[in-house]
Amino acid sequence: EDGSCPTSSGSLWLQLKGSRTSNRGVGEPDFFPVHGGVDRSCRGSHDKDELESHYISIPATTMDDCKQQCLSNSACKGIEYSHLSCRVWTRQQGIQASFQSAGSTCLRLLQDASAMSKFKAVDGGKGKGCRGTHPSDKQESYFKSTTASTLDECKSICVQDAECQGVSYQSRGLCEVWVRPEGIGATADDSESICLEAPPTTTTQSPSTTTSGGTETTTTTAPIDDGWELHYGLNCYKHHGAQGIWGKDPLDERKTLEECKEECLKEQQCSGIVMPQGDGGDSAKKCWLRRNVRKSRCTTDSPYNFWARPGANIETIDNSTIEESTPCCDGYESWPNVDNGVTCTGEDRCTGLVLTKPYEGRCDKYCESFGHECFEAGEEVEENCDWKYKQSCKEPVKDTSDMLCSCRRKPRVDDPHCDWPGPPQPEKKCCKNIKNWPDVDNGVTCGDCMALVLAEKYGGRCDQYCESFGQVCIRAAEEQDENCEVRYEVPCDQAITGTSDILCQCGKRNAPPQCPRPPATTQTTTPTPRPNQRIQVVGKQILVDGTPLHLKGVAWNPVPKGGAHPADLDFNAAVEEDAKLMKTMGINAVRTYEPITDKWVLDTLWSQGIWVVNSVYNWGGADADSAAAPVKETKDHPAILMWTIGNEWNYNGLYVGSSFFDCVGRIRDVANVILEHDTSHPIASIFGDVGKLDEAVDSLPEIDIWGINAYRGISFGNLFQQYEGATSKPMFFGEYGADAFNAKISGEDQDAQAKATKELTEEILGQSSVLGRGSCIGGFIFEFNDEWHKDNDGSKSRHDTGGTAPGGGPYPDMTFNEEWWGLVNIDRETRKAFDAYKNTDLPTAAQKITA
Repeated sequence: EDGSCPTSSGSLWLQLKGSRTSNRGVGEPDFFPVHGGVDRSCRGSHDKDELESHYISIPATTMDDCKQQCLSNSACKGIEYSHLSCRVWTRQQGIQASFQSAGSTCLRLLQDASAMSKFKAVDGGKGKGCRGTHPSDKQESYFKSTTASTLDECKSICVQDAECQGVSYQSRGLCEVWVRPEGIGATADDSESICLEAPPTTTTQSPSTTTSGGTETTTTTAPIDDGWELHYGLNCYKHHGAQGIWGKDPLDERKTLEECKEECLKEQQCSGIVMPQGDGGDSAKKCWLRRNVRKSRCTTDSPYNFWARPGANIETIDNSTIEESTPCCDGYESWPNVDNGVTCTGEDRCTGLVLTKPYEGRCDKYCESFGHECFEAGEEVEENCDWKYKQSCKEPVKDTSDMLCSCRRKPRVDDPHCDWPGPPQPEKKCCKNIKNWPDVDNGVTCGDCMALVLAEKYGGRCDQYCESFGQVCIRAAEEQDENCEVRYEVPCDQAITGTSDILCQCGKRNAPPQCPRPPATTQTTTPTPRPNQRIQVVGKQILVDGTPLHLKGVAWNPVPKGGAHPADLDFNAAVEEDAKLMKTMGINAVRTYEPITDKWVLDTLWSQGIWVVNSVYNWGGADADSAAAPVKETKDHPAILMWTIGNEWNYNGLYVGSSFFDCVGRIRDVANVILEHDTSHPIASIFGDVGKLDEAVDSLPEIDIWGINAYRGISFGNLFQQYEGATSKPMFFGEYGADAFNAKISGEDQDAQAKATKELTEEILGQSSVLGRGSCIGGFIFEFNDEWHKDNDGSKSRHDTGGTAPGGGPYPDMTFNEEWWGLVNIDRETRKAFDAYKNTDLPTAAQKITA
């Protein structure tokens, strides 16, 4: 009442009052308060049970002295301390009750305090009461009922009871210690309860100084589980529910799951770890240490898993450290040409009904007019915010005076995420739609991602069958009689002979945890081509009909004078002339920045022997499902070599400023959309140089080949070695080269461009996997023709100098002059670099290497 505390209890009140969770390591003892601890005397089975046989009285001058007396006695279950008096409780069943007693403190001892953090929620835990075999099965013999002031205290009672299988704790203080031998088999809805399963117990050796026999064997709760809590698909990172630990975001070296956990335990501030999904932690991958985690703000449905450190509080939000979400768009008062002031709220926030005429009916042009980007576009129902239909931002909304446009502010990479709801996420299933599986024998499917498939095409092997359409083998078996009955099983990589069909169970890579997992395998053999597959990646090569291919490619983006990308991109108008010039140079592939879907364009390129590396997704504002259309339209054309996702997305955030992790999630979703519709072509993703490439590689196993855009002057330096340190998959250069304008002389410098073209291309040829020299399958010189729209400060109808681009710099001035990169100018007049590229080829490089 006077603001002071009695000397016998003041310090103890601050130390012990209320809930507590230990963060000590496995095997370390700790003390926990009984019914709050302070002003309580310990008791046995009830508050009157104070038999002298339950404890040993020992003089002690301090609380710590009393604790040490307990720790030196292997039979100790806890202590009761009052001024200069210590009772070491040795009752076999432990301390189960207490009695109010001023000046006394009652503490329960747990030999392994880390067990407190290893309880597991049953059926979600909260709002559930524990039951036996079914929700109505609750018998008195199943549990011991007592009271506890906190859930932690209830758990501590369980830990000290060798029979305990779990606890059911009610908010009003009732603690049920479940001792049913079969454990907790069910739950029932109970808004006031939480049901937790106890960690398994194991026998450990506890040193003792009180018996003549030396060391006694005691049963403690040293769990088999290590107490780390897995949150599947959760990723916590900067501005998304967590902060990194400086220098360990990520760790420099790849780690196994256990090694990653060990690194976290070395850091007091570490709340948990993030690792890419995959094989359950058996192989080494990138590892991120996280602190100040707030689970509710983390990203869900990602290609990563978050593991919460034992005892870490990842639910409580500290308002002082939260970085709030930011608005996605400027206030509506700054939006131009809003029709009758109609703006939208709720899920359609950052959306307005705007006039079509000033913007040619295109929402992309409307949003750009006030420094925003278009996210959605369409027609309204009746002068309101109800969508009649939605369409691409780049397409005009026709036959109407107004349109609905959703615009968002252009963020920078890793800015705090705004509160935009975003596009719908694809549904996550264990395997691809079984209706689309190839070579199913007479349509026999078995459920659980298994089908009866024709064997000959795949050499009788289920691993090759599943891999043929982008999945992994779970089980392989011979059927009984043209049905789903299993006659016998074999390993996935073993051929089943003497039969025309086999049972194969296939699953998605990185499938959710409830799905069946593929068997653990260790690859000891050299990768071999799959039979009857025209295009495939094998080892460090891309094979076409079994023959390795080296790409002598060019980036192709034919935007005419006065035009802009992508609105005025015109493959049809340019392809005939451009393809002939490309053939003259010996080019065998083009890489695009928008998808080619016109089959006449593809036919024209193919007639000149030119492959197409077709870009199906670059702009992060589009749904992942948008990649399906170009894939379905062109997958059967012979000119298609592979699909690409993104263009140096680690620099531009998929052109919408998405964070690295958000980009990874979107690319994974796009890759899975592609695989739903086509498994006959590899998937590539284009990265800016090789910084953080190892993080991307570990996070995106769906990517078969990596494209690298690199501008390091007149040589690539150690790029090839850096790449091979990140992955064993093949690579190509998505962009390389030099522009034809030299800022040092303020004029065109065709000689310098030609020199860079020759030397860089020969360096690529010298690392060709076709020649067995490295991981490189070729490259795409940037670029075929000049583009006059790229200097934002200039005119689209004039050849300007200027413009910027990320990543290093070109020879000789280390300056990006964005409108001067063509091997031909915008009028298709050739430069010296055209001839330099023409004179570099694989046979010549092979001869030089041999010599």
